[in-house]
Amino acid sequence: MLTRILCFTAVVAACLSLPQTSQAHFLWLVRTDASTGDQVHVYFAEAAEADDPDLLDRVQDPTVWRLAPGKAARKLDLAKGDDSLAAALDAETGDDAVFVLSHTYGVIDRGGQTFLLCYCAKTGPQLGSKAWSKVGSGKLADLDVMPGEKDGKITATVLWRGKPVEGAEVTCSGPGAVGEAVTNAKGEVTFDRGKAGLYSIRARRIEEKSGDLDGEKYGSVRHYATLALHVPADNKKADKKQAEKASKTKAAKAATSQKPRPKTAQSEKSSYPELPKDVTSFGGAVLGDALYIYGGHQGDAHSYSHDEQGDVLQRLDLAKPKAWETLAKGPHLQGLAMVAHGGKLYRVGGFTAKNAAGEEHDLWSQDSVACFDPADGKWRDLPSLPEPRSSHDAAILGDKLYVAGGWALRGEDDSKWHDTAWVMDLAADKPTWKALPKPPFQRRALALAAHDGKLYVIGGMQPKGGPSTRVDVFDPQTGGWSEGPSLPGEPIEGFGSSAFATAGKLYVSTIRGNLQRLSDDGSKWQLVRELETARFFHRMLPIAEGKFVLVGGANMSIGKFGHLDVVEVK
Repeated sequence: MLTRILCFTAVVAACLSLPQTSQAHFLWLVRTDASTGDQVHVYFAEAAEADDPDLLDRVQDPTVWRLAPGKAARKLDLAKGDDSLAAALDAETGDDAVFVLSHTYGVIDRGGQTFLLCYCAKTGPQLGSKAWSKVGSGKLADLDVMPGEKDGKITATVLWRGKPVEGAEVTCSGPGAVGEAVTNAKGEVTFDRGKAGLYSIRARRIEEKSGDLDGEKYGSVRHYATLALHVPADNKKADKKQAEKASKTKAAKAATSQKPRPKTAQSEKSSYPELPKDVTSFGGAVLGDALYIYGGHQGDAHSYSHDEQGDVLQRLDLAKPKAWETLAKGPHLQGLAMVAHGGKLYRVGGFTAKNAAGEEHDLWSQDSVACFDPADGKWRDLPSLPEPRSSHDAAILGDKLYVAGGWALRGEDDSKWHDTAWVMDLAADKPTWKALPKPPFQRRALALAAHDGKLYVIGGMQPKGGPSTRVDVFDPQTGGWSEGPSLPGEPIEGFGSSAFATAGKLYVSTIRGNLQRLSDDGSKWQLVRELETARFFHRMLPIAEGKFVLVGGANMSIGKFGHLDVVEVK
């Protein structure tokens, strides 16, 4: 049961840029081709695609202009459609036309701050067209994003009234490519180029300017600029990859004909039954001869609702893996952590969507902690976390449960990135949470693992700067934090990974499908192999000495996974 989700990369974009508030919607312009009616659409969504059409009722009379080299700007007439505001284009509209929207949304009061919200949106020809620099879109949009390409990568230059903006936050999502960065002194950021398709690029600038609009006062102005960019296939890159693949295939055949090459790890699609539902961001643990999963996200792209979050604990007998069985119900949660210790399961935090499907997201992190005893099949509450937390991870070291990373989603208020870590002694008569020394990081969507008497906090997403491959190490003996070797590769390698130790070695499986192992001296990561299925927001759990099972998660170009993979390491 491998679900293919349309535009699944939007899920990654939503995860990477899950907003500081629950309202992650922006104005986008998208041009459709003649086969579906040559039109320009206005969407109010997280990415450059249709979302809930009712949200457009909040957008009053946006203005869209058509710009073309050598021609005067022309205002387009918009009409309400099924899922967008749309303007039909005439036969004179060439392929080099650029479309610009500028709109003042209004005054927003959120998290104790009152600000004016302004949107600029743009779309046009494909990446590489000279029309982008010829039409002067900056005359109609205060905050502008200018696309370009360099060394096979996508560049975006953020301009404020025609001048480069340093320090602007920019996100990019497209087929097989996601990222988040901050502009340099030239106003530039660079993103990896994935597959051909429509890319959603977004920039933000906060103007420290107070004023009032229609009698409503505000203390600052938040500007968001979006760019829906058609990116063609990178033929040079494709040719290079094809040549490299052919070379590797030839070398592999030659090596095979001479002498078999030993493998340090091998993976295979297991004979275990598939998950009852494809799921990401769930809790998973192995206890005895059984695999347990709890909660998680079961919905489609951009869709977070109460009914799309799992609320049951399920078990698979690994010795006699006939079918999954449901053991007990609990709260609807995703972005939680679950670990096994002393014959019991421990569930920690997560977030709950209070909204129904189709309603505006109302997401709240939870502080709940519970213990499940398979002997009687019941959940029992434990002391709550000192603060609500989700998108974190947990690990067991000795008899102690450790929690690090994550943030607190708080409905319409700004989310809080945690700079705390906690420990609870499960062997104590009255377990309580105690604070660890303050961690030198704030990250979510990370992995936490116990190895060699220490805790390893691996990768994740940062409040600013996007994904990170940084590794931080906590030593309970000294009570100190230190920085370990970063994961090799691009920053995205650290996002949504899973880590666990087996046979005295620490392993990490990454979003790119790389299985990395920490060297014996702890100084570097070594590539064990490329896994058959690249996953993120999954769980990699040991089922025997030197053997893992990969459960759930998703792939940027394929979708969510229902099947389980077994990975053997030597």
